[in-house]
Amino acid sequence: MAVTDGFVDALLASPVGVTLLARLETRALHPEGRRLVLDSAPGSVAPAVEAVERMSLGELVELAVLVGMLDVGPWVSHAAETAAAGYRHAHGRAPIAEALNDRFATALHEPMARQGQQWWTTEDLRVDRLAPLFRDYEQVYGAGQFSWAGLWTVTDPPDVAHGQLVDAWELEGSPISRWRLPVLPEARVLEVHRPSDWARLVMEHPRQAASHQESWELPGRNQRRSELSALTAVPNQRATRTTMRRHLVPDWRSVAERYDGVHLSWAGFITAEGCITDLDEGDVTMLRYWFSERTHWLADVFGEPEPAPAPFLPAGLGQDGDDRSVDLRFDTERQRRDALALGRMLGR
Repeated sequence: MAVTDGFVDALLASPVGVTLLARLETRALHPEGRRLVLDSAPGSVAPAVEAVERMSLGELVELAVLVGMLDVGPWVSHAAETAAAGYRHAHGRAPIAEALNDRFATALHEPMARQGQQWWTTEDLRVDRLAPLFRDYEQVYGAGQFSWAGLWTVTDPPDVAHGQLVDAWELEGSPISRWRLPVLPEARVLEVHRPSDWARLVMEHPRQAASHQESWELPGRNQRRSELSALTAVPNQRATRTTMRRHLVPDWRSVAERYDGVHLSWAGFITAEGCITDLDEGDVTMLRYWFSERTHWLADVFGEPEPAPAPFLPAGLGQDGDDRSVDLRFDTERQRRDALALGRMLGR
């Protein structure tokens, strides 16, 4: 069985997937617009298929990150309405999903590239709160979809997607730099290409969620059921649940005993981010807050860090009008500070 098998069905089942199809149809109708058209227009699916056949991988992942953050993100007030519309029109947009599969399936399912990992950071990184990593795995974000004891890397992303990625990762404030962080051959990495891969990780290393403060997807203090009626009326939708027994997340200490890192591919992001999996006896799980292709590292399995060129970001958008990115090859003082911070975090 190929790793790409079932990608079309997974696209049509996930909130990011169905909304990405809506974005692609919208872009075919309004190439310069940012507003998402929720309804599917007669005759607009075929132009969207043609547009997919012309677009680059960078353009696709940039759009996917935008969808996961601004259209159906966890803090977006209109997300449930958007997801509901995406699911209602998913069948009619299936040819767009097929086109994505034909053109991009192999690239979207690429495994973690050991020589392509990058660590992105800002000057005001709170090292005192984080260092050293890989110890206190019980300190988690939100319900526990990742641990503060872990380190994030991304696989050398396409230039056109850099700005959207920075926004999604909330790398705000001081200018951003990036480092190449090669991964040792012996590193143990779990690949997540589907919600089922995440669910399998959770079932093998289960932990009850640390909180019930999810925004609109799962029952908790932030869910407003009155705003979910259109979405819950859609058969087989996987964007929200209004009842559950337990919300399960990974036990990251247990995961770290078996794996050094968990890699979410681009296909995994599009199909699993915010996509609920129903487990046995009313339990649920959901990968959330990853926002892109990334690897969550649970151990120092890295070679020597290397300064990398500046990210490709619009200039003049820093807090004080400064450029948003730094080329470490020419800024030796920033390189020194970054290296000290990374060394402390890795415990070196």
